[in-house]
Amino acid sequence: MKPVPKNVPSVRLTAGMYALSKLSAAGLTFTLLGLLSFMFPHTGTGWLSAPAYNVYAYALTASLPADGLLKLAGTRSKVAALIIYALAGFGAGLWLAHDQGSAWEWSAFPGIAALLLFRLSELAGERIPALLPVFALFVPLLCLQLL
Repeated sequence: MKPVPKNVPSVRLTAGMYALSKLSAAGLTFTLLGLLSFMFPHTGTGWLSAPAYNVYAYALTASLPADGLLKLAGTRSKVAALIIYALAGFGAGLWLAHDQGSAWEWSAFPGIAALLLFRLSELAGERIPALLPVFALFVPLLCLQLL
């Protein structure tokens, strides 16, 4: 007997939308941090010295285990999500400090702020799905030309 699917989403479609939402959140966060770096120029040196570039290397990567922990916990609490994302941001900041050889205080606390901004960008993408492809591809490419 062949099963009859009733509104069962495709695994590829679900994974694709998850990836698009992550890239869109990274793009929006990249754009906001890029605009901030225009207002307050950063004269750092080292690998990925511009703060906006760290979104793709660290924030996007650190948000994946945070989502996994939220899925494992099975909670829909916004407070729990903020705590888990703050912890992931702290970890991403420590990772950045280790990679760039800087003091952990100068990277860990901005890491928390960046991951919380990343989470807010994800929530904004969920509210306005038409902006997902715009911030996933077009706006970051435009910002790359400017930065």
